[in-house]
Amino acid sequence: MKLNKQAGVWAIIYCPAAGTFLFGRRSETVNKPGVWNFFGGHVDPGETPQQALLRELSEEAGIERKGDDLVHFGGVSDSEIQGLGYVEALRELHYYLLLADSEFEPRLNHEHSEFRWLKPHNLPHNLNRPSAIAINIGLIQKALQLAA
Repeated sequence: MKLNKQAGVWAIIYCPAAGTFLFGRRSETVNKPGVWNFFGGHVDPGETPQQALLRELSEEAGIERKGDDLVHFGGVSDSEIQGLGYVEALRELHYYLLLADSEFEPRLNHEHSEFRWLKPHNLPHNLNRPSAIAINIGLIQKALQLAA
């Protein structure tokens, strides 16, 4: 099995006014089609995780924000991921919270076929690994607490 060691970064986008989280569904033209995920991706060489996330949000969803808009949730190491049983996802993962004033319509690129704003009790079951890991380690609850 080839492991992806390139770090990843993901935005947990939460709208406190509606009590919903934004998810994108991977399109048929990219890897892992049909799965739902938080928006984000790989950290390119020379980028900080925050720079990578701002780039990914712009590319994937047309979301233009500044670094000050992101709340760093921290990272998850290989050993923590392995302890959760996600051996195919062994790489450093970084998570940020982005609060939205209202539910908005992202401008999706080819990587996503649709989006949905979802309540915490109605999250999809077919998630990509980084999003499943975020939920497994309690980042949905952390977002709810920070926004309260």
